[in-house]
Amino acid sequence: MKKRPSTVCPIVYALDIWGDPWSLVILRDVLIHNKRYYREFLASRERISTNILSARLQSLVEAGLLVKIEGESNRAQTMYRPTQKALDLFPVIFAIMHWGLKYNPNTDMTIPIMQELLTNEEGLKLRLLQNFSDITS
Repeated sequence: MKKRPSTVCPIVYALDIWGDPWSLVILRDVLIHNKRYYREFLASRERISTNILSARLQSLVEAGLLVKIEGESNRAQTMYRPTQKALDLFPVIFAIMHWGLKYNPNTDMTIPIMQELLTNEEGLKLRLLQNFSDITS
């Protein structure tokens, strides 16, 4: 991803970090689906290519949204975990999901998380945050 010079605009700053579609899909997978391993990201239904996945994971690590934890015996054990900076994106992720629910007629409402988002957003956030109780500010 091409980096712009430093900006004073908070929207441009945010979009430079997670504004491309793949970075946001990876953040969704980490925060909502608790994915941690490269192979889990590759298995997402959006079918991200390996070169793009590697580049986006690296850029999210460099931006301070993910921490890369090297596997002790092989690369397949390398894990990606969110930082507090990423966890602070929950309201943004939920807002984007609400917007998509409102305007995407193809949203699969049989997915339990969609119903939970509509009926108990705060409970959903608290439930998902339990996956990251090891992360401190």
